[in-house]
Parts: sequence; C-alpha cells; structure tokens
Amino acid sequence: MTEKNIIELIKQSSVDNRITCAGAFAISQKESVFPDLLGVAINEAGVKICECQMGLFGCGSGTKTVTPAERVSEKTEDMIFSCLDDGKLSCQDAWEIAAELKVRKIDVASACEKLKIKINRCQIGAF
Repeated sequence: MTEKNIIELIKQSSVDNRITCAGAFAISQKESVFPDLLGVAINEAGVKICECQMGLFGCGSGTKTVTPAERVSEKTEDMIFSCLDDGKLSCQDAWEIAAELKVRKIDVASACEKLKIKINRCQIGAF
C-alpha cells in the first residue's frame, strides 16, 4: 500500500479530523504498516490522534483519564519494573504486560500512575 493510499485510509477512518488510537492500530494491523510509520502518515494527513487506549491523552477534556490504581499486585509491579528504561515504561512494553496479564491496557497505565512511573515512547508517536 502506498503512502498516498494510507493517508486516504486515515482520512476515511477519521471523524472531525481525529482518529482514535484503536482506529489507528486497526489500520496498522490490517494494512501491515508499522505503528510509527502510520503515526508519520497521520501527521502528514493533518489528523489528530485521540482516545489513547491507556487513557493518557486525547480523551475529551484534553487531560488524561487514567487514575492511580488502589493496589498493584506484586506480579504486575515486578513486570513493570523489569521493563523500565531510564525509570520509564514504553507504551509497547505496557501493551505487552497487559497482554501477558490478560488485563486492559488502561489497567497497566493505572498501575504505573500508582507507582509514579511515566509511560513514554508512544508507538504511533503521539508522546
């Protein structure tokens, strides 16, 4: 698929010039486009990414919606701490932890909030 076709698909998948994080990843998987390259195409299309699947940005009010977890299991904490790079957890690692634990991505983000750990390196380049 050409870059022009990807940009057109992004525009078709957007509403009010915005595409959800989940919508972007659906395109990435369906069209076999690396998420970071899709992020570049999203920027080139002039479309904004919204509704981060971890509740970190683009969730209506302009602020994050994720809240700190009340408790974090020892297993979750160990998995998070084992993946830290310079004290931060990458978006991709957060997703992998969620998949392994069979929990929602926002649950991992919530655990990070409780542990005062920042999530960085958005897979589609939003942060």
